[in-house]
Amino acid sequence: MSDRTTHEHLEALREELRTSGSRLSPQDRAHLEALLEDAAADDAAADPGVTQSLNHAAERFEVDHPSLSAALRNIGVSLANIGI
Repeated sequence: MSDRTTHEHLEALREELRTSGSRLSPQDRAHLEALLEDAAADDAAADPGVTQSLNHAAERFEVDHPSLSAALRNIGVSLANIGI
């Protein structure tokens, strides 16, 4: 991923996972880590479902983990802004 803003948002999500990860179930944590890897992959542009998956995850975590939800939405917006 070459967009600097997107990279910054990915780092923010990584940090959020480090700080709030203990409050997540192992399944939720694994799901978010997989989404993070997908969004950071060089071929993310070839998979339009990445942004949709991020938005679904943001909705899912909105009530219990609002900061995670915000980080996921930021990544989705950044990816959309660069055409993914």
